[in-house]
Amino acid sequence: MSHISLEHVYKSYQKNIDVIKDLSLEIFDDEFLVFVGPSGSGKTTTLRMIAGLEEINSGQLMIDGVVQNDQDPSKRKLSFVFQNYALLPHLTVEDNIGFGLLNHKMTKLEKKKVIEALASKLSLSDKLGSYPHQLSGGQRQRVALARALIDNEKLILFDEPLSNLDAVLRAEMRSELIRLKRQFQTTSIYVTHDQIEAMAMASRIVLMMEGRVVQVGTPKQMYEDPSHLEVATFMGSPEINVFEFIYENEDVLINEKHVNIHQDAMDLIKNNGLKKGYLAIRPQSLMISNQETLNWVEGSISYHEHFGSHQILYVELLGQNIKVSVDKDFDINHKVYLGFSEQTLVFDEYKKRIRKHLKTKISFDHIIDEIKTSRIIQELDNYGYEVIEDEKNPDISYDVKSKHYIINSNHKKKISHVKDILDDFVYIK
Repeated sequence: MSHISLEHVYKSYQKNIDVIKDLSLEIFDDEFLVFVGPSGSGKTTTLRMIAGLEEINSGQLMIDGVVQNDQDPSKRKLSFVFQNYALLPHLTVEDNIGFGLLNHKMTKLEKKKVIEALASKLSLSDKLGSYPHQLSGGQRQRVALARALIDNEKLILFDEPLSNLDAVLRAEMRSELIRLKRQFQTTSIYVTHDQIEAMAMASRIVLMMEGRVVQVGTPKQMYEDPSHLEVATFMGSPEINVFEFIYENEDVLINEKHVNIHQDAMDLIKNNGLKKGYLAIRPQSLMISNQETLNWVEGSISYHEHFGSHQILYVELLGQNIKVSVDKDFDINHKVYLGFSEQTLVFDEYKKRIRKHLKTKISFDHIIDEIKTSRIIQELDNYGYEVIEDEKNPDISYDVKSKHYIINSNHKKKISHVKDILDDFVYIK
């Protein structure tokens, strides 16, 4: 397994036009880290810089503590799975898989045994004598994956490997990749534009837009606790509803109409002196009724979609179209009444999340050598925190006897791996 450090990395193809802007990130041993973002966000460029296929203009890339900026790609001890499979058409499946063993000193028999064992795990045993043009898209992708796994490197890079597959095959291959990840214990870095793919597979997600990291976090953090409006709108399906508001004379106005919102959201607006900003609420978090309800807003249903277990209503509300998720048995009328629940998120005019309690310092009772060498402090700094020592009131303690870390929140939580500390602290930069 490999540990990757990116420190203040910049990349440009033209003078004064950066496509990657001040990227700092720690990628830990055994992680399945997924870069996600729209086209042109910089995710594939970042992957290619890690692989050595793109030059870093400034900043530093380290793999297992060794600077790699000028290291030849062939010496970085990694495998790369390409979007277009990159299989050699004149070679059989067996020879394509075995291509990854060219630099290994093995007998033909040893190579054959390794290839057959891996082919069996990927359901390719009966295709070893076939050529790439005789395979389906899913089979070709499995061959490309086998070629990446065969040389047993501890770092595998994936560049949108499932984008050429249909929906059913993509779902199958997602499950296959997750299973293989657990089996082979590699550090994996995966690029996709599909947020559902990212949510399903990642241990952590990096959302990039216009060459910058917008947020890093677990799938749960990205969905439930977004730090920026771009994260809230990008993560989740159907996408979150967003309302631009103005606050004046003790009133919240959306498209010049007075709206009653949950008291928690109102307190955030008042206490932070917001004059304008954004309210965001998931389709399943809106309160809805067919009956007129005090302080709720009237809307009209344009149309609806039935998905068996639930329905999505498309509602004209406050001068815009929104989505509402309801039970499969919800009675569809033309008029509905909607209320903003306590799950309404508040963002300022710059689209940054407003939270009730924003913690900016994280304290350890003492910083042991494992914490220093793991570079967890550097990643907490990348997240926007200041790390300090505080023996009397630490956020994180270390129990020498059990060799566990203890998160001292409302419910004390034990963790055995230092990198798991990140599950409890959201990106705030």
